[in-house]
Amino acid sequence: MAKKTHKALLFSMLCSTLFTALVTTQTYAADTDKLTIEVMSDAKVFAKLDDELPAVVNYFTKRSENSILAFYEEKYGKAISSNRKRGHLENSFLSNNHNITVIISERNNQRQVDVMVTK
Repeated sequence: MAKKTHKALLFSMLCSTLFTALVTTQTYAADTDKLTIEVMSDAKVFAKLDDELPAVVNYFTKRSENSILAFYEEKYGKAISSNRKRGHLENSFLSNNHNITVIISERNNQRQVDVMVTK
C-alpha cells in the first residue's frame, strides 16, 4: 500500500511540476481559433483550466489506454511523438497550430488523463 501511495505522490508532483512549467511560460489570450480540449464521454473531470493558453484538463476514465489513444488520434491526428516513462504514456500532437500533450496513467483500475495545450 505504501508503494502505491508513494507512486501516486510522485505522479502528483510530476503533474504539478508540468502544470507550473506551463503556467509560468508566456500566456496567450484566447484566439478566435481556440482549440477545444476533447475529453472521453465517460470523463470524470477533476481539473479544467482552459480559459486561456496554456490550458489543462485532467480527468479519470474507465476506458483502456488504447481506446484513449485512438480517441485523441481521431480528434487531433496521428501522434508526432510517444514516450513511456514509469508506466505513464505521453503522446504529443500538433493540431491547428497548437501543441497538445496527452499523458495517460493507471490509477485504481481506471486511467488518469492529463491534457495540456500550448501555442
